[in-house]
Amino acid sequence: MNRLLHCTLIIMALCLSAAGTVGIAQQPATTIVSGGEGGTNFSDVDLPRGSRMIEVHVYAGKYVDAIQALYLLPDGRRLMSPKYGGPGGDKNVFLIDSDEFIVALSGRHGNYIDSIQIHTNKRTFPRLGGSGGSQDYRVDVGTGNQAVGFIGRAGKYLDAVGLAFVPQTIRQVKQTEFSGGRGGTEFSDKDIPVGARISEVRIRSGSYLDSIQTVYTLPDGRQYEGIRHGGNGGNLKVFKLDPDEYIVAISGRHGNYIDSLVIHTNKRKSPAYGGRGGEQDFLVSVPSGNRGIGFSGKAGKYLDAIGINYAPNSALQQRRNRFRNWR
Repeated sequence: MNRLLHCTLIIMALCLSAAGTVGIAQQPATTIVSGGEGGTNFSDVDLPRGSRMIEVHVYAGKYVDAIQALYLLPDGRRLMSPKYGGPGGDKNVFLIDSDEFIVALSGRHGNYIDSIQIHTNKRTFPRLGGSGGSQDYRVDVGTGNQAVGFIGRAGKYLDAVGLAFVPQTIRQVKQTEFSGGRGGTEFSDKDIPVGARISEVRIRSGSYLDSIQTVYTLPDGRQYEGIRHGGNGGNLKVFKLDPDEYIVAISGRHGNYIDSLVIHTNKRKSPAYGGRGGEQDFLVSVPSGNRGIGFSGKAGKYLDAIGINYAPNSALQQRRNRFRNWR
């Protein structure tokens, strides 16, 4: 049964990521694994991007028998992970708030995980398990990151445990209204790491805007590719932003699709991408004191409609400064 559920996670991840290009930077990193040497390896790294833990189930008695998580998927569905460990122990359920995420695990272990305590960005849950164990352990995702799943080894009990993690995402995200046609499937760039800035906008276009994709630079210099929204046609153009540059508006023309697009920043305008058609002009701006941090809209074969996701300038700068201070 565990293998069947694990295959389901992989298939769902592939299906959701097929909507756009996802860079290597999006793959979760992992902490060290603490515990004994026995058990079979397990990992939650194949979850669809944007999934969030909303419950953690811990089964414990003398040892930690098993651990399991309930996830909220990006499309609103819920998915229970496999139960990693054996059938014993009392069930304990920890509910994770919408603005909460796991940052560390601690406890004691010997050959198995004797006890476990879950630490989040808001609180520390009660320690579960027995009083044994030959040494203390703590696995931590590090400043600026958030856990997205568990890794480790398990058999009759939970033998060893660690965390899979990604950069923390910006939570103060709002979006403008869309301009464009009524077709396509709705999308929104909300899974954006804290401290990231848009360094590139990749546009595929011909007679229409075929697709759009944001590329971010993280505070440590790594690139983080957003999901590509739209189809595979058109010619690729890349609009690069300076380190002190950010998006404040977009304009162009549309009919049933986005025919042309110009990106406006705090410093300049991009070239016009797309064709010369369209039934009407459009202009979408972010409110004063904010900056664009991604795009929203509707897309299918082409980019049907588009808007801007934005957050306050002050909040973003404070988060960047805090990240630098932590490092």
